[in-house]
Amino acid sequence: MGDRARLDSRELVRAWQGVLGRLELELNPHNYTTWLAPTRARSFDGHELVIEARTTMACDYLDRRMRVVIERGVAQGFGDDIRLSFVVAGESPLDAPAIDPEVPPTAAPRGAVMGTLNCAYTFEDYLQTSGNQLALQACLALVEPGDFATTPIVLFGAPGLGKTHLVHATACRAKDLGRSVACLSAEAFTNRYLGALRANRADEFQHEIRQVDLLIIDDLQLIAGKTGTQVELVNTMDEVSHRGGHVVVASERHPFELGLIDRLTSRLSAGIITRVEPFDWAERRAFIEHVARRKRGGLPGWAIERLSSVNAPSVRLLLGFINTALGLERAQKLDPRSLDGSLGGAVLFEASTAQAGEGQLLERVAQHFGVACEDLVGRSRNATVAEARAVAAAGLQDRGYSLPRIGALMDGRDKGTISTLARRGRAMLEEQDILRHLIAG
Repeated sequence: MGDRARLDSRELVRAWQGVLGRLELELNPHNYTTWLAPTRARSFDGHELVIEARTTMACDYLDRRMRVVIERGVAQGFGDDIRLSFVVAGESPLDAPAIDPEVPPTAAPRGAVMGTLNCAYTFEDYLQTSGNQLALQACLALVEPGDFATTPIVLFGAPGLGKTHLVHATACRAKDLGRSVACLSAEAFTNRYLGALRANRADEFQHEIRQVDLLIIDDLQLIAGKTGTQVELVNTMDEVSHRGGHVVVASERHPFELGLIDRLTSRLSAGIITRVEPFDWAERRAFIEHVARRKRGGLPGWAIERLSSVNAPSVRLLLGFINTALGLERAQKLDPRSLDGSLGGAVLFEASTAQAGEGQLLERVAQHFGVACEDLVGRSRNATVAEARAVAAAGLQDRGYSLPRIGALMDGRDKGTISTLARRGRAMLEEQDILRHLIAG
């Protein structure tokens, strides 16, 4: 190979690295790391760019799910009207089936679906944070090659934190891979089961739902107290798992707090139970920038700072804030006064919601320790009250409350005292599972 060929090869590597650099800024970090970072440009003849990926599934994913964004990056680095081909490392492009440009590509086989999916929810639009990392990785492991898949997966946390987004993204990816999916809320599962019983068609319902590759149940808390439905769910989960399938469950509260039958609690505890947490400040800022970029909108720095500073208790509420700001910007009416005015009602709602949440936590802790809530936040020196106070301080801090704010709730204690209380409480939480479940709700 001559000097010119070697130079061309180096230029190709540099050009592709430039494309990857642009795409890294645009894409969800997990998707970039998983699918694009391992690729390399194999050849370019001036018209066709051949991209090499590690596996056939990776090639398929890049072709079907990321082609548009890759083409946009390639246009900036290589020029317009470049044809892309994806090949597995070590294979010749000639090994792949010939593509007739006149014949549209055949869609990948899709699995049967029971229930309703919202495939607008995708992994690409799900921002990975410290509070949802385990939940995201566990769900991805069910639908990506080479990962360790665990079942069941139980996601729990307050409404509006992205649990439904994640389970629908998982269901849609499984469907696109040709797997059969049942995606139902607990209420829909109950209604279908009871309807089948009334119509003497329970066998048909059971045969259909127990054959799926992936069973998803959302809003598990809705079957609390419904013993017959819980028994049916246990039997369904067992059959799906025995056939090699997987189960994902979402709930607003930890399953141990729902008063479920022992058999169901036992099955759920055998997998991964993980809480989905609210964003912290940096994660709110990253989410705001991500949404604005996806909606092809621009927000000034002061507006991003203002939105980031609002401690929204849910992703859903934060998304409403962002849409409000983008709407004002497009109408050329975005200024600090108009933004604060538009957010006023939502901020008041957030404050009242947070207040209700902190009250519930304090009441639960007081009830568990058998003390009065007034004593817990007051000046009682009783040893049991002091233990309850420490656990409550740790629980509030875990929810993002600042030390001064916790001190204000606890009869004006200074932040040094609260910091000491929270450390004691966290040590107790680490030693006792029941306390961790207590504050997780």
